[in-house]
Amino acid sequence: MATKKELPRTPLALAVMNLLIEQPMHPYEMKSKMKERGHDQVIKLTGGSIYDTVERLEQGGFIEAQATSREGRRPERTVYAITETGRDEILDWLRELLTQPVHEYPQFGAALAFFAHLPKDEVVRLLKIRSAMLDGQIAGSERQLKTLMDMGLPRLFLIEGEYSVAMRRAELEWVRNAVHDIEDGKLWLTKEQMETVGHEFENRSEGGEAL
Repeated sequence: MATKKELPRTPLALAVMNLLIEQPMHPYEMKSKMKERGHDQVIKLTGGSIYDTVERLEQGGFIEAQATSREGRRPERTVYAITETGRDEILDWLRELLTQPVHEYPQFGAALAFFAHLPKDEVVRLLKIRSAMLDGQIAGSERQLKTLMDMGLPRLFLIEGEYSVAMRRAELEWVRNAVHDIEDGKLWLTKEQMETVGHEFENRSEGGEAL
């Protein structure tokens, strides 16, 4: 089947197509395997999102329906297989993702750009809450990884979970250091100080000085 559209470049499409490289399967089985392998730690699985993704991939010619079956009173299940074009497209994209760093516009980064609009004490309190939540998430993820390893699941299937924990650990360390610097006065400006800095940079810009 010839492709009709561009490959949907979403994490879920990446997961679906790589599962189909292993073997043909139906969407329910895909979702089960993603959860078994901890893919839901790095890929958002909601409601019928897998079915929507499968439909888009089929319409684009990247996967194709292979067979439909029914067990008892359960709804029909369609088994899908990846096409040759789909295999080539997803592996090329996978190589690109592994090679090229991409700016992902995290929401936390956006919040940091404007957190000075809140009172200093409140920022410290909120960041300490975030630290505690990160600590809890790390502990929970590490327990899950250990459980899966103890069950005999190869580390290769858990590598994205390891990465997620490593990123959370790095964020936790950064947040704790930021809180420390805010409390020590190294990372905070009063409203008046910010206005002064703003005027200075405006004057430099008008005067032609490089920022």
